[in-house]
Amino acid sequence: MRASLATLAVVSLIGLATPALADAGPAPSIQRAVAIASSFGVVAFNEIQYYDGKWEIEGRDPGGRTVYMDIDAVTGAVVKIHRD
Repeated sequence: MRASLATLAVVSLIGLATPALADAGPAPSIQRAVAIASSFGVVAFNEIQYYDGKWEIEGRDPGGRTVYMDIDAVTGAVVKIHRD
């Protein structure tokens, strides 16, 4: 009985410990967002995040400068681009 209670407790804790999944956004559009960012000169990607209907991309251009881009997930339009 003790073993089955311990097993049940461990299984319950594992269920509570599963990580929360971030909003992954529309699945097909991440590839399109990467292609659009690449066409604007992004050659290395540091972070890609879906938030509030757009892909927020941080990457580097061939000169090593940091590039920040927001790309609309539905239309593929570049909403914002900033280079440091």
